[in-house]
Amino acid sequence: MDTEGMDFIPVSPSKHDLTHGGWYSLSYAYAEVIKKVDADLIHFTDARESYAYKGNIPAIGTLHDDYFARHNWNPFYYKNDYVDWIRRWLYYSFVTLTERKALRKLAGLSANSNATAETVSKAYDIPSEKIKTIYLGLDLDCVPIDDQLEKERFHRPIMLLVGGNVQRKGLPVILKTIPELLKEIPGLTLQVIGKNQNIGRMKKLAGKLGVMDSVEFIGWIPPEKIKTYYRKASVFVMPSLMEGFGLVFLEAMAQGLPVIGGNVGGTLELIKDGENGILVSPRNSQALKKAIQKEINDVAFRKKIISNGYSTVNEFTVKKMVKETVIFYQAILNA
Repeated sequence: MDTEGMDFIPVSPSKHDLTHGGWYSLSYAYAEVIKKVDADLIHFTDARESYAYKGNIPAIGTLHDDYFARHNWNPFYYKNDYVDWIRRWLYYSFVTLTERKALRKLAGLSANSNATAETVSKAYDIPSEKIKTIYLGLDLDCVPIDDQLEKERFHRPIMLLVGGNVQRKGLPVILKTIPELLKEIPGLTLQVIGKNQNIGRMKKLAGKLGVMDSVEFIGWIPPEKIKTYYRKASVFVMPSLMEGFGLVFLEAMAQGLPVIGGNVGGTLELIKDGENGILVSPRNSQALKKAIQKEINDVAFRKKIISNGYSTVNEFTVKKMVKETVIFYQAILNA
């Protein structure tokens, strides 16, 4: 990347900050730095990190999710889907209140999907014209597959899930499909890549279901090494309960891997059911099981999904994202 003309001012979150990514303490660190900056526009790449900012320079923020805007104030709402439902409810309550305050004072917001934009607008009473959908882009090389790779994928069938918040990403329902899937697809394995505080509880669930021998909890690995797992897997499965967009679907598609997602949020803007992937109701284990079987065993269907997946990847480029972001900057400055 060409860094000529750029200034980098390092800041760090507090080691005592319990918010994800340390966004709460970062907001105060950024606010202090911005006091010394002469700028025409400020862009918080995570909109909630603008919480402590009180300056006069117009500021915008990027919305990467709408999980907190969807927060339900009844704690029992989370009980069936999350083993840490009490802690989650408390945290979501805190973030919902602070996030609302942060977002409402910004001059504009860019959202990673129309679904995110609409949810945030309604939940926080922010005029829809202040929010612009700018899809995130990735410069991914679509790597062709061959018959030999597909043969290996068939003889060693692997389901792959990549994500940190594994409960929200649908891991519990994936685990529940495995006992029946093993009867029809012997040797099927689930690989889970990602770090999360509830992995131990997910292992207990796998043990309770009697499928621990068929699940590999790999943990966090460097992004450049994940490509190998995408390449060797037979199907990418992430039936999220809610999803802002889902860049991992694009990463999987680029490696010629058919995908399955939940029919929620921004995923509906990325995956077209039966065309470049399959969409299922997040909690429907039977529908998920059938989708997995079809994407692994139906050769003609797999070829179509993989081919259309390559086309989808080429629609979400960094060049397009940057162009639309610059236009958004100009609109905010003109206003």
